[in-house]
Amino acid sequence: MIIVHGAGSFGHYYAKRYRISDKPTKSTKHVVKIRDSMQLLNQKIIKIFHENHVNTFSFSPTSMYNNKKIPIDWKNILQKSISLDLIPVTFGDVLIANNGFYIHSGDLIVHDLCKLLNPKRVIFASNIDGIYQNPEDDSSLIPIINNNKNNLKFSKLHYDVTGGIKTKINQSLKIANLGIDVQITNGLNTKNLSKALNGEHVGTLFVGDNV
Repeated sequence: MIIVHGAGSFGHYYAKRYRISDKPTKSTKHVVKIRDSMQLLNQKIIKIFHENHVNTFSFSPTSMYNNKKIPIDWKNILQKSISLDLIPVTFGDVLIANNGFYIHSGDLIVHDLCKLLNPKRVIFASNIDGIYQNPEDDSSLIPIINNNKNNLKFSKLHYDVTGGIKTKINQSLKIANLGIDVQITNGLNTKNLSKALNGEHVGTLFVGDNV
């Protein structure tokens, strides 16, 4: 298992405030504030895992990426960590490219890791039960989404500068097209999350052309 967490109200707040997204910037002062907030969030999450006797090992995205890609050497590093009974943890963050700093979201990192490691499945734990045809209608939960996106209409969260649910859906479809099952389910519902981790279909399942 590998865990990738997002920025939540930590990184997203500063990224929106300083208008920094996936477009390169050279605003060092603002980048430092975003990075500090993400380091703080990561430390809080790791602490919770350790307090509950879950052995995690945090990897900063800045050490994993080189020119917007994860080098192949990281495959062995991550697999070795897992073999030693550690759960690797990483997160969306500000990264460095040739033309400045840019934000690389947790959703994009998940896709990059899938290309590197080819896992059996991916679970996006959200605060909703899945993807809805109509967000105001609880009965409109979509059990399966294929590559036509089921004519979905996207909305954007106020502080989510990395694309909100639209990015999650697009990345989920890309991952599914690698032959990997992808689910979006409610991470606040421990029963549903446990079922998803055990391979049950809970929430919305993404199926790509190559599956």
